Amino acid sequence: MAKKKNLKMFIPGAIACVFGIAAFCMMFLNAVQMSVSIGGATWESGDTFTGAQLAFGYKTEGLLGGETTVLNFNIMIFLGFALPLIGGVLALLFKNGFLTKIITTACFVVGAVFLFCTVAFMPIGLPDGAKELFDADSWKLSAGPIVAGVLAILGAVVCFFKGTIAKMLG
Repeated sequence: MAKKKNLKMFIPGAIACVFGIAAFCMMFLNAVQMSVSIGGATWESGDTFTGAQLAFGYKTEGLLGGETTVLNFNIMIFLGFALPLIGGVLALLFKNGFLTKIITTACFVVGAVFLFCTVAFMPIGLPDGAKELFDADSWKLSAGPIVAGVLAILGAVVCFFKGTIAKMLG
């Protein structure tokens, strides 16, 4: 009986870990998309970047054959996708203590805030010459960070009420 009760104590941590892994996997979906506004009408441009391109950087082949850096490594967007994963792993590994609850919930909440601010953090990863040309109004958030942010919020709720959920199960 005691082993069955101990097993049920890990279920909320496992749920939080699944939310963290799912939020991290949203890094590979489109994160931002360019929209062009002319004369009051808005069209969606084909220019999109995935969360992985924004976080780790992106190079393309230049006109004369060399590589051109489009985006550099962006720590803020990387943390947005990594913090829910870290919070989920910590929720799975550690028991339900007060400090653990605060740390894991904070990882998910800060990760969600960073994910919803992806467009605002985009200039951090731009090369020096492109920062002056960046127009935040022409970029909008795509599905990847939105879904990851919602999953991070759900993970934060699970981590915050981890003890309550475990008591309800057992």
